[in-house]
Amino acid sequence: MKESGVKIIALIVILSQVLVFCGKTETDIQWEEDLQAFWVPVGSDYTIMTDMPSYEFLDGNRGASYYTSFEQPDSFSWEIKRGQLKIYYDKAPAYYIGYDKYNSRSLFRIESFNDNDTIVDLIQFFSSGYQTDFYLVKSDLLYEQDDF
Repeated sequence: MKESGVKIIALIVILSQVLVFCGKTETDIQWEEDLQAFWVPVGSDYTIMTDMPSYEFLDGNRGASYYTSFEQPDSFSWEIKRGQLKIYYDKAPAYYIGYDKYNSRSLFRIESFNDNDTIVDLIQFFSSGYQTDFYLVKSDLLYEQDDF
C-alpha cells in the first residue's frame, strides 16, 4: 500500500509538470495582444523583403497573409506558444511558406519585441532545415480589412 501511494503521488507530480509546460506563458499572452496588427517583413537593413508575405493578425487568432504577386490574401489561424508563433493556413498558399511537407503551416521563433511593440525580431523555420532571420515592422493597412 505504501509503495502504490508513492507511485500515485509521483504520477500526480509528473502530470502537473507536463500540464504546466504545455500551456501558454504570460509572455505568450502579452505577445498575442501586441501582435494584433498589420506587419511588413524587413531585412536587417530595414528594407522591405519582397520575397515574403506581409501578415495581418486579427482578434480571435485569425489572420491573413498578403504576397505581392498574388491578388488574394491567404487566411489562417495563429497562436503563440512557448515563444513560437505558429500559423495554420486554411488552404496551403501557392508560394512556399511552410515548415511541414504540405506547405500549410509556418513556424517562427520570436526573439523579441522592441520597447514600443512596433518591431518583432523573428526566425522562420522551413521543412528543408533552412531558417531565416528577419523583422516584422508594424504598419498601417492601406485598404479595407476583410474578416477572415
